[in-house]
Order: sequence, then structure tokens, then C-alpha cells
Amino acid sequence: MSSHDRGAIAPDATPNHQRTMARLREGLQRLGDLPIFSTSINRVRRVSSDPKSDAMAVTQEILKDANLSTKLLRLGNSAYYNRGVGKISAVSRAVIMLGFETVRNVTLTLKLIESFQNANPAVDMSRMLVKSYLAAGFVRELAERCGVKDIEESYVCALLYSLGETTVAYVLPEEYVDIKRLIADGRSPAAAENAVLGTSVHLISQDLAASWEFPPSVVSTMAPPPESPCTAKDRVSFNRSIAALSHRLLENLYSDARTGNDLAETLERLSKTTGLNDGAVEHYLGESFRQSCALAAEYGLDKQLLKPPLGGAEATLRNKWARQFSFLASRGEPAAPPEVDAPATIIAPASDSEPEQGRDQRTADPLALRVDPGLQLKMIQEITDLIANSARLSDVFAKVVEGLHRGAGFERALLCLVTPDRRRYVGRLAAGSGHDALREYFAFPIKTDDDLFSRILSQGGELTVDDTAAAEWGNLLPADFVKMTGADSFIVAALRFQDKPVGFFYADCAVSRRAIDKEARRSMLQFVTQARLALRLCS
Repeated sequence: MSSHDRGAIAPDATPNHQRTMARLREGLQRLGDLPIFSTSINRVRRVSSDPKSDAMAVTQEILKDANLSTKLLRLGNSAYYNRGVGKISAVSRAVIMLGFETVRNVTLTLKLIESFQNANPAVDMSRMLVKSYLAAGFVRELAERCGVKDIEESYVCALLYSLGETTVAYVLPEEYVDIKRLIADGRSPAAAENAVLGTSVHLISQDLAASWEFPPSVVSTMAPPPESPCTAKDRVSFNRSIAALSHRLLENLYSDARTGNDLAETLERLSKTTGLNDGAVEHYLGESFRQSCALAAEYGLDKQLLKPPLGGAEATLRNKWARQFSFLASRGEPAAPPEVDAPATIIAPASDSEPEQGRDQRTADPLALRVDPGLQLKMIQEITDLIANSARLSDVFAKVVEGLHRGAGFERALLCLVTPDRRRYVGRLAAGSGHDALREYFAFPIKTDDDLFSRILSQGGELTVDDTAAAEWGNLLPADFVKMTGADSFIVAALRFQDKPVGFFYADCAVSRRAIDKEARRSMLQFVTQARLALRLCS
């Protein structure tokens, strides 16, 4: 029996909801088990989420699905993911290069698109899939810029937000057409759904996601956003709001040009919810769409489907974005959206995550940190071998520090560990220019009230500080930090074991003063993920 047959009815489900869910499950059985509900995809999700799993365990599950293996290799060899590593012909190498979280969500996206490609001609399923695909990419970009700890969970929330609507359209196309007709006649979406289905597509989404054993933090986000725009106060409300608003934005953009007129309002609500200014939200919308265009073919989407319907010559915000998206979908060239201001001020949402602060123009600097993908992959494989052979943690950590310096390209890398009495953190392993002095400098008491590194130890996660001279860091860094380290930017990532702080990795490019860009952060996280895995398996 497939997982969706075990449907967990939500506590507040009505008899009408239960009848509709029974019809959906019967229809899914009649149509054949959809790839998104398949046993293989659920196994990949579980294994890749298990902290005790290694790359080979994930690879073995993927290899059970020949179609999935082929598509994952195509993505691993795409220009977006494969930055000079060379052709990847083994799924295991693709898993190592992409990382477990990326593999898990790439797999989910591939199967979602595969599930609903062929449907009733009266329903435009392709547009629905495009909306989910683009919304997920947009939300990932926003979550990263807002400093959210679990960016990939935000991605999943957006990807599956319309799962109920998509399933109804696929299994009950006549009812779906009736709902759209009622909405066109002036009914609210909620009223139309209740009149036809006796329930809402949001509750259907939650039921399906719960039956597929997604965590409550994902299931809870599958609801309409709050009526009044406000800054999100926690992870669930943040994901719920940006997933819903991103879908609303794309629904507006891909609707009939005559009706898509509330784009500006949706952008404003996204700005208030995320704390990003209007120019930043629009900037990241363009960035995410360019990335989605670059990967569309590997995900099995025709790039022509990414073109919104064009309006007339009227100079509306919607028409401007529709023309820009159509151009990018046709050409795939990385042109910046016209008349869109680059982000000036970025404010993280008030959430349970440490904010990632605003980036300045140094990220576009030609001297930005450069990563050696070939050496990076080689060193990650060496670390994987150490873990597989139950090497000592000190050996693994030493190789990770070396990897941050040589593989990820940071000029200095350091591992600080908490002392046995848990009162201080001190530098233990270092690599790069002037590493001895850097290691000796890092010796401070743990004080979470006014010390940035103590907070990272306490809260976990990663943080990039783009400008140590910025006022917000003045009371959180040691008074002599800039003088003693020479760093005007750095990145730090926590090590924790069973919810207790162990230490943190620190990396910078203080010698050349090069910027720490997105690729460098991603490279560091790959090495840190290996260290975290070793901490779980080798302790």
C-alpha cells in the first residue's frame, strides 16, 4: 500500500472533507501510483534526512529508480551545479557534489513534475507545475537572504504549497473547472472550493502532506497567509507567509494579463513579511527566475512554459515582468530586470534564526573568492573516506580545515572548540596565512549576551558577516577583533552534538580582502556538513 493510501485526516476535517479525500485516493489508485507518492521517492527522502546515512546509502536508493538516476546525473552535469568539476558519470559523485539536502529536494521536484505532466486537456497542469517550480526557487532565494536556518525546508513548503489544488485538478478535473468558473463569476476561492468539494484545497494539501509523513513544520505552512501583512515571528509563520505570497505573485503574473493587477500589492506584502525592501524583493525575483530558466530542461520543463501571457503596451508592473520573464525564457541570458533597484538595505525577519546581514556591492567584485571545484570534490571524497573508515574526529576536523583553505579557497580557516568546563572557546586547528596568530587570538569566555561567536555556539547554524565595521556588529565582536584579525568579512558555522555546543568553524579572506560570495558560502557548508556528519558517526 502506498503512503497516500494511509491518509491521516486532519483533526478538524469534516465529513465532506473525508468524502472528498476518499474520492481523491480512489482516483489516485485508478490513475496509477503517482511518482511523487512512490515508495522509492519516500525512501530517498528518509535516507537523506537520516543523520547516520552516508552518500552511498542515498545513492543506493536513487539507483533503484533508473529515471531518477538519469535526471539527477543531468542536473549534476548542468552548468548551474557543475562548476568545472568535469563530467560526472556516477550517481555517488553527484550526491557528494550536490549534498544531501539538495539531492532530497531536487528529487522531490523531479517527481512532482513527472507526476502531473499528462492530464485532462481542460486543465492547464503545466502552468500549475511552473508556478510551484518558480515559487520554490523564489522562496529559496528569499529564505537565504533573510538568514533562515533551514533554507531547504522553506523550498519544500513553497514547492508543495499547491499540492491539494494540483491533485484536485489532476484527479477531479471537472470539479476543478467548476471551481474556476465560480471564481470567475465572483465567488471567493474559499467559497468556490467549499461549494464544489465541501472542503478547501489548503486542507487537502495538508492531508496529503501529512499522509506522506512530512513534518508538522511543513504541513502547517499549507494554509492561506494572514489577512494583514506583518513581519513573521517564527519559522512556520515565515514559511507559510512567503510560500502563499510567492504563489499568489506567480498566479498573478501567469494569469490573464487583464486580471493580473495586484502584483504591486503582493510584492509589498512580501517586503513587509521578509523585512526586505521593495527593490530587494524584485531583485531576488529576477535572480531566482534566471536560475529556474537555466535548470528547466533538466527538470523536464519546456522553457516556453515559463513565458507568462503578454499584455498590451500598457506600462504596468505586471506587463514589465511578463516581458522580462518571456525574454529570459526565450534567450536564457542573464540580463538584469529593467527598472529594478538593486537591494540597498536588507533586514532579516524576526524569527528563531540568526539573521544573515545585508550584502554590499563587494559580491560583484572581480576579486571575489574563487573556488577550485575539482580540488574541492577530491577533498570532500577524502573526508568521506575518513568517516567511512571510522577515523578519529581530530583527523576528520583537520582535513575539513584544510578543505576550507585549499578546496573552498578561503585564505584562513580555523576550528574553535569549547573547553571541557564549557566556559570558553579556544582555537585548536588552523590553516592558511598567519594561522598561528589567528588560532592564538581566538580564546574567549562564552557569553551569549554580547559575543557573536557564543551566540553561534548556542543557536547553531551558519552566519556570514559581510562588514565587520557595520554598527550592528559593534557590540557583538571583541573590541580588538578587526585590529587583531584584519578581517572585514568572515563566515562562521557551528558544530553541535545532541543539542550541546562543540565548537565552530571560522573562515575569511583577510589578506586580499576579497568578498565572500554565495558560491564560497555553499562550498564552506559542504565541508562543514561533512564535519557534522563525522561528529554524529564517529563520536
